[in-house]
This record gives sequence, structure tokens and C-alpha cells, in this order.
Amino acid sequence: MKLSNHTIIVDHYPRWDQHLIYNTRTQALVKIDEDLKQRLLNLNEDGNLMNFGSNEEFKYLYRMGIIVRDDWDDQQKLKNHLNQIKYDYDNSVFVATILTTYGCNFKCTYCFEESSRSTQKLDFQTQDHVIAWLKSRLEKFGYRGLYLNFYGGEPLINPQAIDHIAGTMKQWCEENKVQFTFGLQTNGYLMTPAIIDRFKQLNLVRVRISLDGVKEDHDRYRPLRGGGGTFDRVIANIEDCVDKIEIGISVGYDQSDVTPIEKLLKYLDEKGMLQKLGQFIFSPIIPTLGPDGEAQAVRGSECMCNSSDENLAKSIGRINQLMAHYGLPNKSGLMTSLCPLTRENSGVTIDQKGRLYRCNSLLGHEEFSIGDVTRNEFNETQKQFRDLDVWKMCPADCTYMPICSGGCRLMSFLGNQNFNVASCKKPYLNKMAAEFIKKEYDRKVKKVLQAKKEETATV
Repeated sequence: MKLSNHTIIVDHYPRWDQHLIYNTRTQALVKIDEDLKQRLLNLNEDGNLMNFGSNEEFKYLYRMGIIVRDDWDDQQKLKNHLNQIKYDYDNSVFVATILTTYGCNFKCTYCFEESSRSTQKLDFQTQDHVIAWLKSRLEKFGYRGLYLNFYGGEPLINPQAIDHIAGTMKQWCEENKVQFTFGLQTNGYLMTPAIIDRFKQLNLVRVRISLDGVKEDHDRYRPLRGGGGTFDRVIANIEDCVDKIEIGISVGYDQSDVTPIEKLLKYLDEKGMLQKLGQFIFSPIIPTLGPDGEAQAVRGSECMCNSSDENLAKSIGRINQLMAHYGLPNKSGLMTSLCPLTRENSGVTIDQKGRLYRCNSLLGHEEFSIGDVTRNEFNETQKQFRDLDVWKMCPADCTYMPICSGGCRLMSFLGNQNFNVASCKKPYLNKMAAEFIKKEYDRKVKKVLQAKKEETATV
């Protein structure tokens, strides 16, 4: 018996005589004392259960995946785990992102779509094909829910497409006992209370708006296409709508400087808006695929497997401090993942021409499309992406394999012109793992205490 290769020990937290032990495959998180820590380390050296002590402790840690029989057992469990993610599907909710247009009223300095910008909108015929494809998908796999995310470009340039697709799918889902909701990812400039009220009738549940700092920073990075600032109007629109719908905020930032984030959070707090807003997503600006297949454009990404720059570890640490200071929820950053390109049944993105993609960063590159909405089956490209098992190229004992699985396929392509090459994030994860685990522990403790408080209040 031995410690799993995918187990991390965080020393001296939450107290000096306590430690956290976390398994990246099972996501089990256990608080242990110094005695148990030493017994685990001794077990790793000699594998002798006779010296381990408590049988109940052993059974629990084995069940949590923290202890395994041997390296072969560890590898088999990892292989089964990653294959389950790759091939299984959760039929609770099907998620699709739909571009109503590639056109945009902003001219962002870092826009990853700018280099391949088209003003083409999702036309009436293609909208009907999208609707038919969604219905077919839901019926074929028996999904119990459908969540659509309308995206762009700027989706509110083509609100008719949202009305038609959301309205039709809402009615169909009601008739077929499928839960339907949708979200809107917008720059916020065209958002009004009237639009929110109209879309709420069609089951709009959340809006996500991009803000890149306070006025000075935002207007520099996100000006109007014809020139001029956008910050004041976006903030005014958020104030008008924040009591009507959940509004989350996305913030793109330079990996070496989080000062704009500090200023933005302070500004929103002083205006009394911060605690009214939904989830914040902070996205480092990274390379993405330009029109000629090179890393020419840049974009923000919330995908952990894109993270590598050592400056990013310091930036994320500071962002975590800011979120804690303002009492805002924050994701741990250590969730098990597999690149959506390589998954059989992950969600899809549908562009304005009806082409299907697994990754938003590949939009506009038809050679990487996995099909289109006029056909029920995916094409050969989907199979080629699915069959990428890059994790097999990584060291078998890598602690982070379950949460990295070889890294982002796009980053591999940009660096090597080859999707089938590992993009290692170990240096970044070595710096950040302990902080992520501490944050996850604090989140779990807070959740337990809140549940006890609510239980006491009902007695």
C-alpha cells in the first residue's frame, strides 16, 4: 500500500499542528494531525500496513483515493477516471453556446475575434436549423434540461435570433417536460431593463458582462467601434438592471498587473453594487488562434489548463486576497478537467453559419469545426479530437494529471502546430496548489457552519 501519486499534503493548515491532504483525482479533502501524517509518510516508505494503526482510518483514506494498493492500481484508477470523463455524458443538462452574430459595436484592443471579424448574423433559416438540431439532440440522448448561452460578437446586435430560438425552445421544452433556461454574454452597452424584462419571460436567468477595470482602463481597452468610451453607459445599464437579473462580471487582465482589478472592485464597492453582482471571473489575457493559424490575437480565458506564466501565480494569489477581503465567492481552481476538445459529449458552440465547435478559441477556423446544424452526426474532426489521449505522454506519477490531463490542446497547437503534444502546467500548479487547497478547505468549512446556523435557526 502507498500514498496515491495524485495526493498533495499541505502542511500546517488550518493550525500549526494540523495538515490538509487532497487527492486531485477524487477531490477528497481531509484534515489530519501530525501523527497520521507521519504514519502516511511511513506507509509510503515501507508499504507495511502493520505499522499504520487504525483500520477505520485506513479504510476511509483508501475509499477517498488517498491510499492505493500500488502504482499499477493508481494508474488504472486514473485511466478509468479520465475515460469516464471522456466518454460518459450527464443527461441532466445539455449546454450550447450560440453566436447570434460575429459583429460587434466595440473595438476591443485584445479581441480574439477581431482578426476574423465578420458582420454576418445568424439568419432566419440557420436559426431554424439550430432549433431542429437542438430538438434532435435532446430527444436522442434524453436530456432533462437545456441551457443556452447567447454569445458573439455582441449578441444584442441581433436580438431577434434570441427571441426566436429561446422562445421556440421554451415552448418545445415545456411540451416535452425539459427544463429550459438561458444566459447572455454581452458587453452591456445595449442592455436595457426592457430587454431584460422581455428575455426573462423566455427564461433568461443570468447575464455576464465584461468590465476591464475602471473608466480609464475600460475605455482604453474596450472603446466603441466608431470611437468613444463605453464605461459610463455600461455601468449605468448594470445599475438599471442588477435588481432584475443576476449579473456576473468577467474581467480580462494582464498577468503581471492586477491593479485594474483592485481599482474596479473598490469602485463597485463604493457605489454599493459589489454585493449585488453575481460571480466574478478573472481571465488572464493569453495567446489564441489568429486567422493564419498563428498566435496573433489575444483573449481572456477562465480555463485553468491555459495557465502557465509564473507571473500568473502571483497575480492569482493577489486576486484571491481581494475576493476574500470583499467577501466574494471564488472557485478553488483545482477541479478535475479534461479538455472539451477531447470529450465525446461535452457542450458545443454554434457559430453564425451553423457550424459546430468544441472550443470557442477555434471559432472562425472551419477546418476545426466538428460538424454543422444541418446534420445530426459529428464529422471526422470530432473523432480525431476525441481520440487525443495526451495525458498518456505525461509522467505516470504526475500529481496534477487528473486536473491537467496534458493541458490545453489550443496551447499545444499554438506552440507546436500539433494538438497531440502535452502542454505542461506543472510549474504553475506547484506554485498555486497549496493556496487552492487552503481556499477549498475554507469554503467547505464556511458551508458547513452556514448549514449548522440555518439548522439552529429552524429549531
